[in-house]
Amino acid sequence: MCTVTIIPIGADAGYRLVTNRDEQRSRPVGLPPSAQVRHGRRWLWPKDGLAGGSWIGASDSGLTLCILNLNPTPRPALPPREALTSRGLLIPGLARCRDAEEAMALLAERRLDAFAPFRLVAIDLSSIAVARWDRTRLVAERSALRPMCLTSSGLGDDLVGERLELFEERLRAEGPTRRMQDAFHAHVWPDRPHLSVWMSRPDARTVSRTEVEVIGPEPARVEMRYAADDLTAVERLPGRDGADVHVRSHSPAALGTA
Repeated sequence: MCTVTIIPIGADAGYRLVTNRDEQRSRPVGLPPSAQVRHGRRWLWPKDGLAGGSWIGASDSGLTLCILNLNPTPRPALPPREALTSRGLLIPGLARCRDAEEAMALLAERRLDAFAPFRLVAIDLSSIAVARWDRTRLVAERSALRPMCLTSSGLGDDLVGERLELFEERLRAEGPTRRMQDAFHAHVWPDRPHLSVWMSRPDARTVSRTEVEVIGPEPARVEMRYAADDLTAVERLPGRDGADVHVRSHSPAALGTA
């Protein structure tokens, strides 16, 4: 359950990705982003509080990976829960990759039988690739870097198509700006909070928002901002110049709870 948007930014190669993470209210809270070194590459990612993986990661090669659950209609049969592997473990498993093409190639080599359906988004400094695993086959689509919105809901992905329409409306009216993107991710339909971008229902809600800005060339400058309830955190990989930045604060206004 997530909503993800991507917009190009900067005069040089760069992009901004924002994701609202929607989870069960009973799920343990996630941990804010921290710096990791995997296969000689520097990464930033937050950590899932239950399975230990992550729903988003960004590296100094300019690659960002993001996972969304896939909830097709009808739902495919799944193996027993104890036989499933957390989809959040896919991102650490792809950390050796330099760009979207490598990520798609490595994902295609993996056995995915133990994973529930998902979409994996891979963005680099010039392209976007989206892989879709529905437990029957893995299909990947590629495009040039451009504005994009993807969304999912545990109620069924076909029920939240209006989020995509809203993004396209705002994109036409305002253009691909940070202001437009932030307003979209805060949007609530008062009569349909369970279907809103900023989602709330009795059993689940938007629990965090993560923003990633990546500016090339490689090694890219990467900034990840994370907000969850009363916690905000900023982690930065500086690219060619400067030092890493680590900022965390607690504020009641960090992320409104619904």
